[in-house]
Amino acid sequence: MKFLDSNILAYAFYDNEHMAQCQSAIKEGGVTDALNLAEACFIIEKETGNKELAIKSMRGLMKGDITIVNITSAVIFEAFKRAQQMKLSIFDAIHYVCALTNNCESIVTYDKDFAAKDIPKVEP
Repeated sequence: MKFLDSNILAYAFYDNEHMAQCQSAIKEGGVTDALNLAEACFIIEKETGNKELAIKSMRGLMKGDITIVNITSAVIFEAFKRAQQMKLSIFDAIHYVCALTNNCESIVTYDKDFAAKDIPKVEP
């Protein structure tokens, strides 16, 4: 299973150079976490100026074939431990721990901060 990062989710819903590849990655399915939905919603609204599009896009994802996992306090505490040692923001550490605990074989993202980690970073 692949973990889909917020930039993949966001880029799939507005015109940009990565749109088609991100749409394909989403169609293939995978796992993401609830925080990524909020981050992607923010990105879409920021890039397009269209809050309605952002919310509608994330609602559509919630109806699709992507598994959306909740962020528990255990995930947060583990992310606090890993953030500094792995040189990740707390947000990326949360995503990393979610990918790890859901046995994801890769993290699909354009975010270079995920490079050279135990779970391989792949671009769509």
